[in-house]
Amino acid sequence: MNKPGLKNFLMMKYALVFFFASATSFAQKASNTLVEELDMLNNIELLPKYVERGEAHMLSSYDSTGGNDDGFSGKYSFIRKEGEDRLVIADLKGPGVIQRIWTPIPTRDTIQFYFDGEKEPRINIKFEDLFTGKKYPFVAPLCGNEIGGYFSYIPIPFAKSLKIVYVGSGLKFHQIQYRLYKKNKKVTSFHVDLTEHEKKALERASQPWIKVEKDQLGQNGRKKENLKTYKKQVSINPGETLKWVELSGGGRIVSITMDNASQLESKNTDLIFRAKWDDDPNYGINVPLAPLFGYAFGEKSMHSLLMGTDGETNYTQLPMPFDDKAVLELHYLKRDGTAQPTFDFEFTLAYSDEKRNPKKEGRLYATWNREFPKEGKPFTILKQQGKGHHVGTLLFCQSTEEKDVWFPTGFFEGDDVTTIDGELRMHGTGSEDYFNGGWYGVADRWDAAHSLPIHGCLDYSIPLARTAAYRFYTSDKVNFEQSYELTIEHDGGENKWAVDYGAIALYYGDRPPTQTMEPTPMNTLEFTPPKRLEIVLNHFNIQSLAFPPEEVAVNYTKVKDKHVFKFSTKGKRLVVKNNLEVPVEGEYSLYISYFKSPESGSIRFFQRQKPVSEWIDINAQEAQFTENHKIGNIHFKEGKAPLTFWTKGEPGENGFILHKMFLVKNNQ
Repeated sequence: MNKPGLKNFLMMKYALVFFFASATSFAQKASNTLVEELDMLNNIELLPKYVERGEAHMLSSYDSTGGNDDGFSGKYSFIRKEGEDRLVIADLKGPGVIQRIWTPIPTRDTIQFYFDGEKEPRINIKFEDLFTGKKYPFVAPLCGNEIGGYFSYIPIPFAKSLKIVYVGSGLKFHQIQYRLYKKNKKVTSFHVDLTEHEKKALERASQPWIKVEKDQLGQNGRKKENLKTYKKQVSINPGETLKWVELSGGGRIVSITMDNASQLESKNTDLIFRAKWDDDPNYGINVPLAPLFGYAFGEKSMHSLLMGTDGETNYTQLPMPFDDKAVLELHYLKRDGTAQPTFDFEFTLAYSDEKRNPKKEGRLYATWNREFPKEGKPFTILKQQGKGHHVGTLLFCQSTEEKDVWFPTGFFEGDDVTTIDGELRMHGTGSEDYFNGGWYGVADRWDAAHSLPIHGCLDYSIPLARTAAYRFYTSDKVNFEQSYELTIEHDGGENKWAVDYGAIALYYGDRPPTQTMEPTPMNTLEFTPPKRLEIVLNHFNIQSLAFPPEEVAVNYTKVKDKHVFKFSTKGKRLVVKNNLEVPVEGEYSLYISYFKSPESGSIRFFQRQKPVSEWIDINAQEAQFTENHKIGNIHFKEGKAPLTFWTKGEPGENGFILHKMFLVKNNQ
């Protein structure tokens, strides 16, 4: 080969190598959409960064007529049918990404994902396998279930289109949160066969969730040598305002910890956390301290990836970037005529000199709202103008309904509604669903406090008619360019339930809150249950059954259109003991509504071994409803209080058909 020929050959060879290398690099860059989404899922440092990649939306099974059939019948659980048993639940035009899928009922029916007009599904698995953690790459703990809800946070990018088909007839409640990217974004559609690069990103994303119990107070993955630490011992009395840190020159706070956490366990939330950024004329954060850390109704409760309580330490790892100056304060509300303690804490603050990039990042803001929403109007969690993205909700709910209701926490049937830039983008299917939960008041579902990395239940009590919850957004942070409003209904759609709501909303944005409430002694008072307390006996809180336990049956059913619990036993006696939750010590009257029936004999009530009533004849030839029968007066101390009833009679004639029990606090 002559030299010119060799030169041309080598030039062509290098050109081909460069072409294929460039093509590979481009393909890798396009496929990094999945990696980018996974990194946002776990990298707390990215939370302040504005979302420039498109719009947040959600599909759900909500009742579009305004009713409460949000999945019960399945009527609103699909867009259209393709054949008798093929339900199309999403038909999206890309580019975009699915960021969250939720359901309280994961069936064994098949779910299929069709990408970019393909005729065969790339994902073809049982619906439940999106959440079990056993079907790679839908791995735990980014997929899982707790507090009644099943969730998947595995990102599913699509380049041109995505159609999701449910094969079966059992689809009920579901939510699919997604983001539509800008049209020019290059995306490689999801495939279950991940590249090595994507596998490593999936493992990285999982680690913080796995370590949430052990590595709660890490410094956002930063190297400690890049951080400065500031400690301050503070002591504060009622009526005082204490400026405990002032930083200048620009930078970002990456974590705050506070010791002596048990000091905040109080029904009133008198300590207020304040923060002012740069030249903002108003406080950017001005909220009660205990609810901010997830204390619910006076008790420590939240242990999440981003903030909460770990033993005696309160912590937050939400980044707080600022341009020039940051001022943090504590304010202690003074209550006239009330003895209030002195609080002593040590704060530890970790920060860096890395200034905020105003074009790419927002400042952290928090709003407080406490109100009894008017009949016909939902409760507002966050209403904000300008540019930003919502990253967290803490909600505290106390029913104050005094009228006869079957389920005292039925206000949690209310849906969340999110309006972004004037457009309805997200409509939920129930209050606990918004927090990735489900089935409030059902055993081992939404029935008690339980924390997960980015969502959880903070408290649930049927007798006290209250609940609380939290949810944080990471990769799925909800962005807005002009305006944002998140509301939640206080019943199944008509907003008639009487409820006392409190909420803290966290967002990053370009301006301080446009609508927020100044904390005062009135709007930080304890949440007070209604005078009438329902005692709903259900299988999750009956303490013991006898004699013997294996011969006792408790069935939830209906008699003459009344919801009832039917207690029966093959023996001659039945004992049911239930621990009540009493908010305030005092004298209470006990009432029951029940059915006399041929299946019943006599019943008697006890407070431990002390009789509350004589034996009451509850036998009748046919079912006869007795409403609001006063059993007697009982003095209860605050907290857990026992109440027991016994039945007697011949086998088959010693049961009890209970509609409801309730206490009414007597005037002192």
